[in-house]
Amino acid sequence: MSQAEFLRQFDDLAFGAFAAAGMADAAAYLSPADLAAMDAIAGHDPEDPDAPSPPAAPVPRTCTVLVDRNVETYDEEAPAVSAPRIRITFQCAELTPEQGGRVTIGGESFTLVQRTRADESLSAWWVQHA
Repeated sequence: MSQAEFLRQFDDLAFGAFAAAGMADAAAYLSPADLAAMDAIAGHDPEDPDAPSPPAAPVPRTCTVLVDRNVETYDEEAPAVSAPRIRITFQCAELTPEQGGRVTIGGESFTLVQRTRADESLSAWWVQHA
């Protein structure tokens, strides 16, 4: 078994245990391409006979995520500054998140802003409310 396979299996078991303990959340993910398709559907004018047919409605991909609602402190040779940030971690075995994608957890939606770390198994992102 390769290291990447081991990490994927380990993280799959860990995410399952976290979900069972209420520490991981079920989520729905839309890629930037899915969001563009939704915009095209919303902008479609059915009264215009020359308008092209709208694309098919995208189906959100289900996934399990870890949400870290944390406060990051910056303190390098300057006065300490705190900025609240939210990081969401995905399992790469479930999907490959992209910058600009949207994840919905319960009633909250977030846009993926910046990947903070990634390996063969996990991808973590700073997000903002969508």
